[in-house]
Amino acid sequence: MNTIQRNAPCLIVLVGSPGSGKTTWARRNGDTAIHVSQDDLIDAITPGGFDPASCAVYRAAEDAIARAALSAGHSVIVDRTNRTRAHRERWLQLGREHSCPAIAVVMQTSEELCRERNSQRDDRRRLSDERMNRMLAAFEPVHPDEGFASILIECEEITKKEREFHEYCYETR
Repeated sequence: MNTIQRNAPCLIVLVGSPGSGKTTWARRNGDTAIHVSQDDLIDAITPGGFDPASCAVYRAAEDAIARAALSAGHSVIVDRTNRTRAHRERWLQLGREHSCPAIAVVMQTSEELCRERNSQRDDRRRLSDERMNRMLAAFEPVHPDEGFASILIECEEITKKEREFHEYCYETR
């Protein structure tokens, strides 16, 4: 999937651990879609970082943006971990409400690489080891019976040695 079709609105639900490449995938593939990023909304709503007391506000903002975009005929990429079936059901329901297909894009990235990427994030976006452990432990694989029109698997496994060897490839992306 190189880019999202301009004439067929859909809801793309990214699924993966923190640091698995969801935001990178959205930027590479979603030039015509509305990007609903949990991290970006947290930054906009609470510039000091994640605040558990603001979770309802984050959720309402995500829902409002996605609903408005789908109502206007835009495709939407939901960029958050969507790590459990219950988290994903929220988006499937939204797709049904707007009669548009929901597609899961599952990022299969090793825990080691996710942790490495997390350690390289700036302070306000870096998860503590404890929180990362909780999120990784809570991950539930996407099952065909959940109701997605398609489930795409993205493998972004590349070792540190391969990255160093092919460094020039990553600079242009």
